Amino acid sequence: MGIRCAGCGYDNDPTRVYCHNCGVRLERGAETTAPPTGFTHPTDVEKMKRPRTPLPWGKYFVFFFKLCAFAAVAAVATAAFLPPRDVPPPVDPDTSLAERLSALVSDASSAGSPRSFAVPAADVSRWLVTVVKFASPDGFVRLDPKRVYAVQGDGTIRIGLEATLLGAADLYFEGDYAPAASGAGYSLQPVRYSIGRLPLPVALGWPVERQLAGLGDALTVPLSQLAKASHIGVTPEQLTLRWAGTTAP
Repeated sequence: MGIRCAGCGYDNDPTRVYCHNCGVRLERGAETTAPPTGFTHPTDVEKMKRPRTPLPWGKYFVFFFKLCAFAAVAAVATAAFLPPRDVPPPVDPDTSLAERLSALVSDASSAGSPRSFAVPAADVSRWLVTVVKFASPDGFVRLDPKRVYAVQGDGTIRIGLEATLLGAADLYFEGDYAPAASGAGYSLQPVRYSIGRLPLPVALGWPVERQLAGLGDALTVPLSQLAKASHIGVTPEQLTLRWAGTTAP
């Protein structure tokens, strides 16, 4: 049995003069006391308190996750500010053409006999540009509308709005609409939205809907008349409209 330290109770080697644990001078011949039941040596307590070393790959995983999240946000922002690849060139308004088309739609929607006619895609764009008038922008983040355009496809028509963010960057808001039977007539239902080259599902298209909502005020009358049509056909070349008439043929 070694020499037990009177200060800390450490059991030292018999040849030692000072306690190996606390450094107190050992008293040879002193009566030693056995440690109480359940006693844990201080050096063992420190070993038990020593924190576990984290796995080395943990910090690399966190860094990789943050890098991927940053890259995803940067990609989304870049796609939103890129203009669509097939934006049509600007067209000049034509008041005379717009008045003729509006009169045709108005007469056909209220006629008692069937009516139908086709409008070239270029005339649809010119009519849209003529009837839409932009209001003065307001709000903290100002989007100044510059122009509206239409691009016809197979069964869908894409309505686009070009705007300027704070007078610097250009943004493009687009909605694809498809004619769909609605009650006794037709309506244009959204099938896809996009901001620049960033596609958005219909459920997440509220930013585009908010920007295009202003167009609805200018198109309230013609859209209500088109809703009475018995057929709306859209091709890249023309827009075909047909009304069954208010009385049986």
